[in-house]
Amino acid sequence: MRYVDVNVLFYWLTDHEEFGETATKIIKRIESGERAITSTLTIWLLHILLEETTENYDPKTLIKKIEEIKFLKIIPLMFKHFKKALDHMSQYSLDLEDAIHLAIALEYRCNIIYSNDTDFDNAPIKRIFK
Repeated sequence: MRYVDVNVLFYWLTDHEEFGETATKIIKRIESGERAITSTLTIWLLHILLEETTENYDPKTLIKKIEEIKFLKIIPLMFKHFKKALDHMSQYSLDLEDAIHLAIALEYRCNIIYSNDTDFDNAPIKRIFK
C-alpha cells in the first residue's frame, strides 16, 4: 500500500513545470491498479493551494479529478490521527501536517510514501518520488 502526499497531487493537477511529469507517472501507476491512499487532509490542503495559486479554480473540478483516480482511497481525518501525530512530530522531526500524513500511512500499513518532501526521510516509511 502506498500513501500519496499532497505535493504529488498538486504537481499532477497543476502540471508543474519541474515535478509534473514525475507526479503524473505516480498517478498513472495508481490509475493502473496500484493500491494507494491519502487523507481528507490532503484534499483540503489541495483546495487551499489551488485556490491561492490557480486562476479560475473550481473545487468541483478538484473533487472530480480526485474521484477519477480509481485506486486511490481517501481516508477520513480523525482526532486520533492528531493525537498520534504529536508523537511523530518529536520522534521524526516533522511538522504537524506531515506527522498527520505519517500517522495515517502507518495506521494503514503503507510501506511507501509518495512525496518529494525530504522531511519524510526521517520517518519509518520509505519515501519515493519517481
